[in-house]
Amino acid sequence: MLYSCLFRRKFECCARLSSPRNALLAIAILSVAVYSTMTALRTGSAAPAKKLTVLREVFRNVSRTASAPRHVSASPVADAKAQRSSQNGSVSDGKDSPVLEAILARFKSRVATAVHSRRVVNTHPFGYIHNAPEACTSRSIEIMFGVPSRIDSFTQRHTIRQTWGQYAADPNNKAVLLFFLGRTRDKGIQERVKSEAQKHGDIVQETFIDAYRNLSLKSIALVKWASLYCQESTFVLKADDDMYINVHRLLSKLRTQFEKGPLFIMGTLHPDSKPFRTKGHKWFMPPSEYRQKKYPNYVSGTAYAMTTTAAMRLYVESFYVRSLFLEDVYLTGILADKASVPRVSESEFSAQKIDPTGCNFKGRISGHRNSPEEIRKIHVELFDPDLRCKK
Repeated sequence: MLYSCLFRRKFECCARLSSPRNALLAIAILSVAVYSTMTALRTGSAAPAKKLTVLREVFRNVSRTASAPRHVSASPVADAKAQRSSQNGSVSDGKDSPVLEAILARFKSRVATAVHSRRVVNTHPFGYIHNAPEACTSRSIEIMFGVPSRIDSFTQRHTIRQTWGQYAADPNNKAVLLFFLGRTRDKGIQERVKSEAQKHGDIVQETFIDAYRNLSLKSIALVKWASLYCQESTFVLKADDDMYINVHRLLSKLRTQFEKGPLFIMGTLHPDSKPFRTKGHKWFMPPSEYRQKKYPNYVSGTAYAMTTTAAMRLYVESFYVRSLFLEDVYLTGILADKASVPRVSESEFSAQKIDPTGCNFKGRISGHRNSPEEIRKIHVELFDPDLRCKK
């Protein structure tokens, strides 16, 4: 399902292109999805018959997308996109295109011959202790809020649910809020997590150990979940549990950027950063793990947002690229480079500590290192109808 959806999303992008040359280039990009599908099927543990069924579904979805009318959109952005496409005649009228079918046939053949050229290095063998697989079903979702959280941060999660995360509690807002956790050997804490998951239904807990060095696994769990269970959403937010998020400003920026293209990661950009080579440093990176002198451009892991298509691309690419414990460098830098996902610098994201007042967050998307009390203070002030701020 994941890989067919990836193929389908890329195919929809082609409908927006006006020239045959651009269409051919876009079709070439589609190879990533089907190519990844076939590689994953080749290395996976599923029975051959099941693998064949999945592979057939990939190409069936391609054909279905080419001839079927557009589905009901999950957001105002998608509504506008569909309307413009209809007006300029770029949406298929249901008739098959011989040129397109010829391109797809050639494409399928090339993917089949190239499938053995990549090797899976990360199998992601972790299962779910707690999951919320139905969170995005039966309703349209514009944005998924994903919060990687330390397993014992019960107060932080409760605070988010009652402040900026409340946006997801209103079904009219087309949003879902989920917290991503690893496991613990502490039976008392695990029992509390079990009760929390049963009460709120927003806990996604995988079987890797909950530890700082496993932050990349949490972020992979986040894009994995979006890819498997929330494919039809438009955006994905990743935010630490000490962040305050101004949701309305976030969505405004995302919708505007989406008009320029459906594939991007947005956040505080770190260009030309160098690895720390001093032993004992919190972010020490030995040459044996990363030998290049500079990291790819990446965005701060404190909070960043992306299109769901970008999240799916990152998840697929993570199978083929050795993991680093620096999750922002790994996901938004290395994997984004491999998956050709653009990074967009947005100054309203902040990785710094901001004085926790409503006025300071009125023109910002995020701020870092906030206590639960500070998050509540910001939220109350920001939504105070009598708030007056100095210009």
